[in-house]
Amino acid sequence: MPNSHSLASAIRLQQRRTFLGHAARGAGGLALASLLNPSILRGSVGEAASGGTPKLERWPGALKKLHVPAKAKRVIWLCMAGGPSHLETLDPKPKLKEMHGQDMPESFTKGQPIAQLQGQKLRCFGPQWDFKKFGKNGTEICELFPQLGSVIDDICIIRSLRTEAINHDPAHTFINTGTTISGRPSMGSWITYGLGSDCENLPGFVVLTSAGRGGQMQPISSRQWSAGFLPSRFQGVQFRGKGDPVLYLTRPPGISESQQRDVVNSIEKLNELRNSVVDETN
Repeated sequence: MPNSHSLASAIRLQQRRTFLGHAARGAGGLALASLLNPSILRGSVGEAASGGTPKLERWPGALKKLHVPAKAKRVIWLCMAGGPSHLETLDPKPKLKEMHGQDMPESFTKGQPIAQLQGQKLRCFGPQWDFKKFGKNGTEICELFPQLGSVIDDICIIRSLRTEAINHDPAHTFINTGTTISGRPSMGSWITYGLGSDCENLPGFVVLTSAGRGGQMQPISSRQWSAGFLPSRFQGVQFRGKGDPVLYLTRPPGISESQQRDVVNSIEKLNELRNSVVDETN
């Protein structure tokens, strides 16, 4: 006859082993499923448009009703400061070519902020290369781009845009925010505000700046990717190619994790205190 005490212990041990074995396989399967489909563990964040059944989706953005269904998955916006002129690439100006070398008409410069050109003799400078018709539509672009011309019928060229900005900095602000006056949200902030983001471990709006001659970074102001009057969560996060990709994520030298956590906790308490005061006043 086996000892009843040892038999009970063996049964309990087997039960524990079985439980741990099943639990380990279950946890592993759950982890694998979350890697294959990260959205599988998300909570319900909205309701379907028909029937009101909860559905799983990305953060949808602040605008719930768009004019047209959102089809864009990602937007890459290239602001090529110092790039080739439109006058030498995609925008033929036959009148400017005709006026090459002549005095600049006063109607172009009168009242314009051209302090750095005051007192100088201004002359028209026309395109230095000829333009040629390409494609079935006969679209004119610079003759230096025959490869681009071979697919010109599949490209949209907008030639109706214009601006009153005559200097670089306000022109950069205008093209990125829609106005030459600082304080407006940038295009990336508006897109993130309206459409939301699929990113879980990265910000929805990131910024990459290029290096100029000598390795110096381009002097593009942060207002070019600012959230303006929108909440700061919609502002661009600058990624860097050297050092820390994003500043202030790593701890400074000599600061331990517990010290950093103490600062974060203190700031959270101050924010909670401030919010409670605001709620009471309202």
